[in-house]
Amino acid sequence: MEQRCRWLVGFVGALLVAAPAWAQQASGIAGVVRDTSGAVLPGVTVEAASPVLIEKVRTVVSDGEGRYNIIDLRPGAYVVTFSLSGFNTLKREGIVLPAGFTATVNADLQVGSLEETITVSGSSPLVDTQNTNQTKVVSEELLSALPTSSKTVGSLINITPGLTGAQDVGGSAGTYATQGNNLGAHGKTGNKFSFDGMRTENMEGAGSAGYILNPLLVEETTIETAGVSAESNVSGIAVNAIPKEGGNSFRFSVTGMFANDKFQSDNLDDALRARGLTTQNKVLNLYDTGWTVGGPIRRDKVWFFAANRFWGNRNQVGGIYFNKTNGTPFYTPDLERPADRYEWYRSFAGRVTWQASQRNKFNFVADAQKACVCRREGFNAPEALVEWRFSPQGLYQATWSSPVTSKLLLEAGASATISHWPNFLQPGVRQDVIPITELSTGFFWNGPTATSQADPRDSDRFAQRFSMSYVTGSHTFKTGIQVEQGRRNTGFGICCPVLYSFRNGVPSSIEQRTTPYLARERIKADIGIFVQDQWSIRKLTVNAGLRFDHYNAAVLAQSAPATPFVPAREFPAVHGVPSWQDLNPRLGASYDIFGDGRTAIKASIGRYLGVSAVDVANANNPLITSVNTVTRSWTDTNADYVPDCNLASPLANGECG
Repeated sequence: MEQRCRWLVGFVGALLVAAPAWAQQASGIAGVVRDTSGAVLPGVTVEAASPVLIEKVRTVVSDGEGRYNIIDLRPGAYVVTFSLSGFNTLKREGIVLPAGFTATVNADLQVGSLEETITVSGSSPLVDTQNTNQTKVVSEELLSALPTSSKTVGSLINITPGLTGAQDVGGSAGTYATQGNNLGAHGKTGNKFSFDGMRTENMEGAGSAGYILNPLLVEETTIETAGVSAESNVSGIAVNAIPKEGGNSFRFSVTGMFANDKFQSDNLDDALRARGLTTQNKVLNLYDTGWTVGGPIRRDKVWFFAANRFWGNRNQVGGIYFNKTNGTPFYTPDLERPADRYEWYRSFAGRVTWQASQRNKFNFVADAQKACVCRREGFNAPEALVEWRFSPQGLYQATWSSPVTSKLLLEAGASATISHWPNFLQPGVRQDVIPITELSTGFFWNGPTATSQADPRDSDRFAQRFSMSYVTGSHTFKTGIQVEQGRRNTGFGICCPVLYSFRNGVPSSIEQRTTPYLARERIKADIGIFVQDQWSIRKLTVNAGLRFDHYNAAVLAQSAPATPFVPAREFPAVHGVPSWQDLNPRLGASYDIFGDGRTAIKASIGRYLGVSAVDVANANNPLITSVNTVTRSWTDTNADYVPDCNLASPLANGECG
């Protein structure tokens, strides 16, 4: 990794713009309670009620400064009730909380000798004056309404200012290519994808996706680009999905979408044909279907939610064809078979919410998936790239939360993201095939040229978290620990220990490989311990945090079998590649200019770490860094396209240099 840490400074003027907080993107309601003379009122009972809460209502009491703060609320619509003996009860309706948003709801209570409830309905707060981070919240309804034909992370690019990445037009790029591996924001790179606050990327690289998020399982998605608290180590983009839950009433939905080339225009004219282009890129078919159902197993006790989705696409690749003479030294385009990209996905997801007791709530999520990126586009014959089959693949999580008192909250969770994607040769491609590359153009045919294509390809991430929050009206303190582990096993050499290179159709060189072999790297511990403190002093809210990060990766002991070109090899384990420790401070402030919760000025500064998978361990793997390929010249004097030499000898002999 080129850069281990970064200092980022942010300054934001917010006018009627939300800026939600990072805390597994839980929401909150906070404010000040006064009487009609403007004097603060301590001891006011404040209740937040919503059908999205399985416990129905959350209750706190205002402190000596009249402030209250209700945390760990799910996105949804709330009714907030303020009550104190000797005053009329005040009820605020229609408070809609997006993910990670702390809504400012102040109250002025009137003195009343009789019990009377005053109900106020109005618009929801739009500005988070408590937190300093910059976040975009995308609801499932908005993502469904976008004219993108597909629900992927890449769709977020179209609605998030400053976000860059792989563009998609009508779903033509496919799901996997637009899954967000190369997202950037304002020049910052390094992505972190989470589900309910726990990371889901595989181990292939920073921000690399294996598990594909099922949007039918998601209530809202947040994209955080700056000003994050000590709970997160990322310096780039943090995308977090907030899962849906069931409820006390049954509900279901069915969705479907289909398109093919009949819905697409054609600009292939005679001028383009005269220049040699005979086919063009186009969508051959695109589909996305799914259903959801949710409801109570036992009212106010156990809820369930299920979401199944089936989707895929097949897109023609312009100007490239299958090879009619595959397996021979020649590429003969089969004009009846244009190249295409073909992929499909299946997701079987479910979530159970269990209110075990008044102070103990559990959530369980499982999303079992199967997928196939069966053919991919590139400057090559279609059969020369391997299939990626994702199975077993899925996400499995369990979380627990416990509001021990109205001021003390405990939270914990564990997650396993399984991403196994073994590679397979295309149908009709033999195991003894010899890939050929034309050096004048870079075009290749017959078989795969990359070495890291085989079975197994295991790339799993495991995560655990625990936190404790102590909340008063004007003060919020949180501390916790996050632990992650990772496992990657990469097979090399699905075929092809020998590759040919031609120049203008004439044999030029031979590449010899030591495949097959298996590389094994591990993240032993990626640990973050943080403390985060928030103080509200009149119009000013200060967020201060400190985070300790420890990252330890290793290479396991490895062995490589004998091949026709090298004897058997043994490589010892390598530990501490790397073993890093970092201390990262964060500081931010938000100033409510007029004290009405509608306009705020925010600033933040922090030290952050770059996102890593097993990159460093792989770069220090002795099996990977050993000599695994050699290239030697080839003079095909008899023009039979067969190297007449002893390839097992490293010395020049026959036609081989």
